[in-house]
Amino acid sequence: MRRIICVILALVLLCGAESVRAFAADGTVEARCDEQAFTISLPSGKEGAWEDDVGFRVFVRSKGYVPYITVYRRTGEHRFKNPVNYLNNVYREFMEESYDNKVSTNPCADYDIGGKTLLAAHYHYEVNGNKLVVSLMIELREDGDVEYLAKYPENDPSDTLKLLDTVVRSYRPDGAEAPEPAVADGLADVRCDEQGYSTKMPAGLSYTWQEGNGLRIWGDEPGYVPNVLIWRRPTKLNDPQKYVQEVYPNYMKETYGENLVSYALHEYYDVGGKRLLGETYIYRGSSGALINQIHLVEVRGDGDVEYNTRFLNSEREATLEILEAAVRYYTPDGAVSAQTPTSAQPTPAVNSGTKQLNAVAAQPIVSGTEEVSDSRFSMKIPKGWKIMTEGEFMTFSFKVWDPANPDRTIFFLMKMEPFLKSEAARQKYKQVNDSLGGNSIYMISAYAPVMESCTLKGVLDSIPQVYDFCERFYDAKLTLDPSVLPQISNPQIIEKTKSSLPAPADCGENVIGRITFEDYLGQKCEGLVTAQPINTPYVDFFGVDGWPYTVYIFMGVTAPLGELSELEPVLTECLGSFGFTQSYVRQAIDLSNAETQALLEQARTMQAAHDAMVDAWYAREKSHDISFQKWSDGFMGYDRLYDSATGEVYLAETGFYDSYDLHRGEYANSNLHIVDKSSEDYYLKGADYYITK
Repeated sequence: MRRIICVILALVLLCGAESVRAFAADGTVEARCDEQAFTISLPSGKEGAWEDDVGFRVFVRSKGYVPYITVYRRTGEHRFKNPVNYLNNVYREFMEESYDNKVSTNPCADYDIGGKTLLAAHYHYEVNGNKLVVSLMIELREDGDVEYLAKYPENDPSDTLKLLDTVVRSYRPDGAEAPEPAVADGLADVRCDEQGYSTKMPAGLSYTWQEGNGLRIWGDEPGYVPNVLIWRRPTKLNDPQKYVQEVYPNYMKETYGENLVSYALHEYYDVGGKRLLGETYIYRGSSGALINQIHLVEVRGDGDVEYNTRFLNSEREATLEILEAAVRYYTPDGAVSAQTPTSAQPTPAVNSGTKQLNAVAAQPIVSGTEEVSDSRFSMKIPKGWKIMTEGEFMTFSFKVWDPANPDRTIFFLMKMEPFLKSEAARQKYKQVNDSLGGNSIYMISAYAPVMESCTLKGVLDSIPQVYDFCERFYDAKLTLDPSVLPQISNPQIIEKTKSSLPAPADCGENVIGRITFEDYLGQKCEGLVTAQPINTPYVDFFGVDGWPYTVYIFMGVTAPLGELSELEPVLTECLGSFGFTQSYVRQAIDLSNAETQALLEQARTMQAAHDAMVDAWYAREKSHDISFQKWSDGFMGYDRLYDSATGEVYLAETGFYDSYDLHRGEYANSNLHIVDKSSEDYYLKGADYYITK
């Protein structure tokens, strides 16, 4: 944070090492940063210098004043783990704190500058009547991420952005060579007999046909990035915009999970003299390198075409030359010319039949969120859902549920106790309590739940006992209302991931578990849960260990089996939105300092809940998602179908497909196929439509 503060606030004279300068043939100055081992080019007359904790700073006009540009290289453990969150949340919050919340933000989006596409956010604010802008841009590179910060007057950005273009274009870390163009001399012909078209590529490159994938032009050796893939679709897209804006992005998210660093959807993408539909992605490959991908769709009357381009940042310009030629000169057999720009408007699919599917669009389970609050807390919950709270301060608990299906829940219990370590201990407490008339100080322990192990599984197994315990003593105001508990019985932990939530040193197990379980009516459910059971030393109580466990931070999200894939993002976001009010924390001060510190610690843990749950979710096994969805489809009486032209998913009443398949030529949409082993990834996607017989 110190570095960020300096970047924004330090209007000081340059200090540190002097830049090393050399004049290039075009009159630019080569400026070197020894502290971070990189070189940039600057216009003649400009120079830069290193400022500790700030970066390599270049002033556009007067030294020490706005406008200026700062370059900072991040390597090793300092590289970005979530650059979008950094731009949209971390840096935005810093700007708001620095300028009394009088900051408006253009959130993270792609920004083309210096021949590169960077992630960027822009922050507008006012100082002494002067309207200023901070543009923060991030270049994700395999040799170290780079931050470019430009600060300039809102009404005069041109000089600053022009200089920034030069800086970004010329940035080169030690050991990196300027990319060489892929073009040797002129262009070479490319012929695809398998799909009946031709195009061109820079001379000296090679290409291969890959069955099921398309024709791939290699910018390097075959088998490596960079490359450009061309695929002429055998059937036209019914809805190209939806395919580009929803279907393909979902495929990328499912394929790369947490390794998908960022993506941007474009209304149009201009390349090769044509205007195409497209998206751009950055993902982390198996080697850890950041790979750029551009996916484009050309909508044509003679057959839609997909182009997929992958490259490292250092290969961008050379790879885009390959893409430019491939798109510009694409010509299917029989076409007059491939150089005339084509329309990006969709063309309806041609089918011989006229019969319509009896299909209705699927509705999302959750239609949005709304904020709830009282004097103690605030949080977001799904619209139309209910919330109940129990306890105060260190026993504060809540449950959020869907009245339409109470197995859809968000729950949080800050502290639960006591949990005895064995049935033998409970029986010993019962004997002592009975010997004292049945209403002694040992009565609570005589009916306390037993937790056989100080683990998440031990906590989950004990929940039915906790429910009975609370039900017994709630009327006497000795426990919480049992209704605040999730209905968990017969739990099975399918996957466990180490939790990033802070935990005490004596925590028995700090993990997040993906579980299956049954509610109290025997309905099958799934969830993502965590708890922090606290280990305690042996204390002898008439020959048994009588000292109980305590459990902190028992929380999670649950859903009927097969629904969690759709619900998880919104439910974990709601869980992470929880926060205590300042007035409620101040009330805790009246109790004790220890109670206050404990409350603050648990509040901080809650604020970290979203990231921890999301990390665990992305670490899950895809095969479990598929199995859960298969079970859910079968239980609900549906066959899962997919549209081979659009990638849309249909849930059809069992028996519909058998009849459809025999008479598919009669239907206006004849592209439906049942999901089988070869296409089971469609189980990872939510349903777009429901079909009745």
